[in-house]
Amino acid sequence: MSLSFRLGIAIRYVLTREQAPLSRFLSGLSVLGLVLAVALMAVVMSVMNGFDREMRTRVLALIPHVSVMGAGGLEQPEQLTRQLQSDPNIESVTPFVELQGLIQHGGRVEAFAGVGVDNTGDWVLPDMLSGNQDGAGVWMGHRLASRLGAQVGDRVSVILPESVDQQARAYTVNIAGWLRTQTEADDVLVLMELAEAQHFVGYDAATVSGLKVQLQDVFFAPWFAQSLQYTLAPTQYVRHWGMTHGNLYAAIQLSRDLIVILVAAVVLIAAFNVVSSLVLLVTDKREEVAILATMGLQPNAIASVFLWLGTLIGLVGSLLGVMLGYVLSLSISTIVERIEQMFDVHFLNTDVYPIAFLPSDPQLGDFALVALIAIVACALAAVYPARRAAHIAPADVLSEA
Repeated sequence: MSLSFRLGIAIRYVLTREQAPLSRFLSGLSVLGLVLAVALMAVVMSVMNGFDREMRTRVLALIPHVSVMGAGGLEQPEQLTRQLQSDPNIESVTPFVELQGLIQHGGRVEAFAGVGVDNTGDWVLPDMLSGNQDGAGVWMGHRLASRLGAQVGDRVSVILPESVDQQARAYTVNIAGWLRTQTEADDVLVLMELAEAQHFVGYDAATVSGLKVQLQDVFFAPWFAQSLQYTLAPTQYVRHWGMTHGNLYAAIQLSRDLIVILVAAVVLIAAFNVVSSLVLLVTDKREEVAILATMGLQPNAIASVFLWLGTLIGLVGSLLGVMLGYVLSLSISTIVERIEQMFDVHFLNTDVYPIAFLPSDPQLGDFALVALIAIVACALAAVYPARRAAHIAPADVLSEA
């Protein structure tokens, strides 16, 4: 009879014998705790992955990876544009005009940051626009419009400072639609036609504020910007996303690492609850262990019985936890949104966080890692109860029976 077959019979014998209510309760509690801990860690890692994804694809889609600017404007940018477009590291180059000022509707006035481009798709993603796609006018962040009390089709006044005579100039524009980026841009951004923005700031048709350079690899921006600076004229300069959003991205990565460590500790604590349940099981099954020993099962084999029991708890708890975590990860954004609507609260404010919603990006590798950590922790937690079971003296136990 093979050892694995004998161990299978022993495990079945130990599990099928009558178990004390307290031992049965603690065993169920340890599995439940492990399931919840694994599910929690899976959800947390999915949410942090979601923040990382949204930072790359949403937040950094709204700002240039690298900007080539000129003091007083960038004149005749065509040659520089062709030069940049020939670089294989660059995905796109877009001329733009930036402006800042006040925007007024009725008696309400708000500060805004404006950007002028030839094509709105060069600055925002298509699904971020809502309204009259073919209508002339500006695209305004929906939260900015809400504070102004403006609607699509309304006319608003754009007030810009004049540096020469220290006066302000006012222009009237039509609202073509809303920007819904779910980022801080919704509070300040106004998107308009390039020619219109050039007129507002006093540029001619051949002058822009700068060039928006989007790279194939967003993390290459600091090195690319540094090398590009040496090729530019003295009046031209470069800035990259790390100067304005680098600390924010680093904070997200640090938060991810710290939260994963904390939740991993919860998983380990839940896994080591297996110790208490298995110790109680060993105490409850002393007679069964003694009978197995008198039938010829060696101490190492008896220890293996409880090691396999601990691993089995880890497998079952991890499998159920990963399944629950996956379901929650897919629906966590909707759940939080419903809670916000129900209680009229906002958990994520763009004054603090880069986005205004809770993202989730479940990844198979993370789920496998969480399950592996839980299984290994349960197997290690079972070592002490297994050694204790292996040292039970059959004669002493059976003489007490």
